[in-house]
Amino acid sequence: MSAIIIIIFIFILGLLIFIHEGAHFLIAKHSGILVEEFCIGFPPRIFSRKKGETLYSIGLLPLGGFVKIYGEDDKENTKEGSFWSKSISTRAKVIVGGVLANLLLAICLFSIGHMIGLPTAIVDEVPPNAKDVAVQIADVAPGSPAEEANIKGGDKILSIKNPSTGKTIQVNDIEDIQNFTKDNLGKNLIITIKRGDEIIETKIVPRENPPENQGPMGIALVKTARVPYPFFQAIWEGIKTTFWVIYQTFAVFFEIIKSKILGVTGPPVQFAGPVGITVLVDQMFNLGVVYLIQFIALLSVNLAIINILPFPALDGGRLVFLGLEKIKGKPVKTEIENLVNNIGFILLMILMIAVTFQDIKKFF
Repeated sequence: MSAIIIIIFIFILGLLIFIHEGAHFLIAKHSGILVEEFCIGFPPRIFSRKKGETLYSIGLLPLGGFVKIYGEDDKENTKEGSFWSKSISTRAKVIVGGVLANLLLAICLFSIGHMIGLPTAIVDEVPPNAKDVAVQIADVAPGSPAEEANIKGGDKILSIKNPSTGKTIQVNDIEDIQNFTKDNLGKNLIITIKRGDEIIETKIVPRENPPENQGPMGIALVKTARVPYPFFQAIWEGIKTTFWVIYQTFAVFFEIIKSKILGVTGPPVQFAGPVGITVLVDQMFNLGVVYLIQFIALLSVNLAIINILPFPALDGGRLVFLGLEKIKGKPVKTEIENLVNNIGFILLMILMIAVTFQDIKKFF
């Protein structure tokens, strides 16, 4: 993996964190709350500068960030400018701000993508303004001939050749691939793919008896095209795409929970930590800028959704404590809230470490 990809990954992560924490910071300042520190990354600090009452800093570990708000950890502190001197609704706005900022970033990125032309599945007729129409690989089954041939998701299939007969087909539709492989099961074929700007030829042998729900080559195919929209329509499409991703994500969460309760097989879910995301950044970068824009937007939506979950140490968990305060008429004891949040933070760190080791094992 090149240094440029690692730099791009750090930039993307920094952007997402800056937008998220920046919203906490701006809403707090606008609400008259003092902000003691605004940090991108985790300490030790490699840069810091104080302006007014706020210390602006950059941490060595680029895996997060924080806004330190005056009096946030001391519920007895109700002095002017402290977090606890403000109403529940004001504090809730500060907490929710980061989530809303990430969703707004996603809308902006999806809108830019739609102006350029995001890759879109073509079901019926190809739109007249479509660009880069191609048959693309949506997924590659583990252990399949396609995986052995180093074919990856996002690759575009240009042609397939049987070298023993000399017959070659140019791929225009999914049926072209299906019919050709059906007539050449068990034979050595040469498949030409486009990955980003690179043209690659690789050998593949379609299986005569593939596993259930897998085709001879072990690939899922989709016909795609880039369809650009005019400015205002692109913004509307960006909004629709963002909320569609939110809906789909929560739908998957619901199906996972339901499958666990009923004891049935749920939808396949893959988690990715910093290592896995860096690998995906590499893949998107190779496919093209518009794919990278789309990927950053998806990350931003996922960051928003994860943060709004009612789990300790996350923004959603903090909202739960505000809800309890509203019901009880007084805040939950500081010791209890800190204990719950510390346990939640430790669990999140354990999960991140576990996912990172899984990524290393998978990709290296």
